[in-house]
Amino acid sequence: MKFRAHFCKYALAGSVWLLLPVSLLSQADVAGHVSDPDGANVSGAMVVFTSNQHPRSVASDGNGNFQLHHIPAGVYRVHINATNGFTAYDHTLTVGSSPINISIQLKIDSVTQEVVVAPEQEAISLENADNRDQIKADASLLQSVPVFDQNYVAALTPFLDQTTVGTGGVTIRVDGVERKTTGVSASAIAEVRINSDPYSVETRQPGRGRIDIVTKPGTPRIHGSLNFTFRDSVTDAKNYFALARPFEQKRIYEGSITGPGAPGGHTTFLLSGTRQEDNLQSIVHAITPTGVFDANVPTPMHDTEFAARISHDFSQANRVSLQYNVSDVVTRNQGVGGLVLAEAGINQRVREDDVIFTQRIIVTPTLINQMQLFYEQDYGPSRSVTNAPKLIVDGNFTSGGAQADTLQNENNLKINDTVSWAHGHHYVTFGVNIPNLSRRAWHDDTNRLGTFSFASLNDYQANRPYSFTQQAGPGKSIFWMNELGSFVQDQMQVNKNLQVSFGVRYDWQTYFKAWNDFGPRGSFAYGFNDKKAVLRGGVGVFFDRSGAPPEADLNRYNGVTIRSVTLLNPGYPNPYPANADINSFPTNLVTLEPGGRVPYALNYSLTLERQLLKGLTFAATYRGTKGIALLRSRNVNAPLPPLYAVRPTPSLGIVRQIESEGRQIGNGLDLTVQGKAGRWFTGMLQYSFSHTNNDTGGVTWFAANQYSMAGEYGRSDLDQRHRFNLLGAFNKDHWLNLGMAVKLYTGLPYTETAGVDRYNTGLLNARPDGISRNTLQGSRTASLDLHWAKERELKLKNGDVQTKLNFSVDAFNVTNTTSFTSFVGNVRSSLFSQPSTAMPARRLQFGVGASF
Repeated sequence: MKFRAHFCKYALAGSVWLLLPVSLLSQADVAGHVSDPDGANVSGAMVVFTSNQHPRSVASDGNGNFQLHHIPAGVYRVHINATNGFTAYDHTLTVGSSPINISIQLKIDSVTQEVVVAPEQEAISLENADNRDQIKADASLLQSVPVFDQNYVAALTPFLDQTTVGTGGVTIRVDGVERKTTGVSASAIAEVRINSDPYSVETRQPGRGRIDIVTKPGTPRIHGSLNFTFRDSVTDAKNYFALARPFEQKRIYEGSITGPGAPGGHTTFLLSGTRQEDNLQSIVHAITPTGVFDANVPTPMHDTEFAARISHDFSQANRVSLQYNVSDVVTRNQGVGGLVLAEAGINQRVREDDVIFTQRIIVTPTLINQMQLFYEQDYGPSRSVTNAPKLIVDGNFTSGGAQADTLQNENNLKINDTVSWAHGHHYVTFGVNIPNLSRRAWHDDTNRLGTFSFASLNDYQANRPYSFTQQAGPGKSIFWMNELGSFVQDQMQVNKNLQVSFGVRYDWQTYFKAWNDFGPRGSFAYGFNDKKAVLRGGVGVFFDRSGAPPEADLNRYNGVTIRSVTLLNPGYPNPYPANADINSFPTNLVTLEPGGRVPYALNYSLTLERQLLKGLTFAATYRGTKGIALLRSRNVNAPLPPLYAVRPTPSLGIVRQIESEGRQIGNGLDLTVQGKAGRWFTGMLQYSFSHTNNDTGGVTWFAANQYSMAGEYGRSDLDQRHRFNLLGAFNKDHWLNLGMAVKLYTGLPYTETAGVDRYNTGLLNARPDGISRNTLQGSRTASLDLHWAKERELKLKNGDVQTKLNFSVDAFNVTNTTSFTSFVGNVRSSLFSQPSTAMPARRLQFGVGASF
């Protein structure tokens, strides 16, 4: 009922703004993209707009993009002369008062291909990458909606399906290359997509677990933008758990500039950079021996990023670019908040340097090859704030030192090479994708002073820990993490109403070797005769990757590089008996199950897409997933039943075996509306109803009883039954504009634990008798964010671009609704079934910028 009430409240707010008046304009900006039949960019195409007035023309740049500003309203003939093997192109376009984005797909004489030319999101298409259950936002929309800290990726992350996110996290692809971050500042991003071409063999991750980002191309004339974003706690509300409103301030200096790199128009450059100075504070809400403890703890973060790219056209068929990125992020007191006290914080620095080389060659009008080489170097030290043993009192507080001192270095080479070939009704894509050829050096000094774990506050006050863990040894390990993929796919136009696609992808990685990891994928799109509806479906096998942490654990926890011990029911504060030390006890190990492999999933979906209005579409999608061989951990040397007192191999401690034994079944229904509803709404909204069950919480998850999986299969940790997201701009081109983001979610499950180590494993994850995993329910999430902006043109003109100043105000969690994010499941804690953290209260953000 609470969820329904909040849903109605925010839906009513949205409905009111849908009725806002719109001012009528007499001119509009027209942007577009020129591509060949395979979807590859066509540069140097002269696009001519002709009407009763003087004709306007513009050449497509190296990425196939073009843009004309202030086109008077009217009917235009859009024409491109026959050139470079393509036939001439003609189309009629009506320009009104709203910006238009058109897509021009040129035809080749030998290829029969339907030409799609329409304002963006206007016509339903059979193309795989134009499915209407994807989430797609261009730079114009992202600048018109509330975006916290200019983080465009985070603004769209709520639309991801978390059940398809792999072991290594969300896959971010920037201009076709997998990256940890975007690599460029916000103003250099042209478009962000989720679930684009969901069954493509070019990527290992399902579309709903992947974010694709396209950056802005270079331009033959100097253009750019400079922006400043500011937040201060004086305008914020107080967090639910804070005794007093903490002082916080955020400053973001951001900008990008592009232009010609040399005379002649064949060389362009792009520079982008951002500096973020974030004086955040985390809220501690814990139970200590003196009672409830609430505190505000400074957790500052400084982030500096810079990117430089130069592109050169050796000819219309040969284009190369070279890009350098650097990111340097320094954080303090990370990990603090909720039950974690300030003394247990971590100071971190993460620096990443990248060099990217890209070459695209049009061998013939029907054969294109694109190669990308990406070199990455990472440096990441972490240091504990306090040099002391760590104390964990389950469900109450964590104090002492973080015991998290590490140094990680990475040198990584990524290689992508994709060949696209158009022949008759076939569009064949094949290539090689190597996301990791990396040498990693980890210097692990974690837990050198040890960690004491207590089951309850009473046990802590009685100096009675249930376990003590400590590590020793050189700690330095060097290992190679190599991953590769190859793929081939044929997209075939059967007839004007039916398109089918078949392909297969092969994935391989070190440690988890599987020589038969071939993932077949297929999809179809059937268009109805009215050209306003498409039935789309697909099925595919997707192989996961383990990521670096499991491989590092297998490499270093061998009893030599790191010697780790676990003592049950130790003394406190001295855990060792007289004349004994860490070398007197059996070491812990990490091993891989014989035959251990990477997980994989069978994903399938069926979608009905329908054009509702001109530019506005609706999609209803049923999706299902079956996860196989999911990763989890098990202590294969745990004390044996029924007494759970004697280990099978007394000479060893905990033997954590990484296993590929988990399973998952999920089903969901997504209802998506997106596009443009006349001149008054641009954006998307999506409602999802889903249910996912599994028997693992991930690669580091242990069952309660190491010899039984009873009660483990149940709701997934990420099982959220209802999710509603809206991201859109109302009355976008008027001074009375409003951007809006609405998030309404039901709660996540969590597990009730007994608060005692019933199986003598040192894990404290045992549950009371008859209680299964994830039977408790967290609370709902509700948030309404708003954005308003005002733009003013200056009497300065840069070619066809008018210099503009803009000012914006964003309000996040406008209604100041409290949404809790974590709950305590330990029945022996006084916080049992109560929340320990909450999402931020209402915050305001101010921005000012200039574009030229």
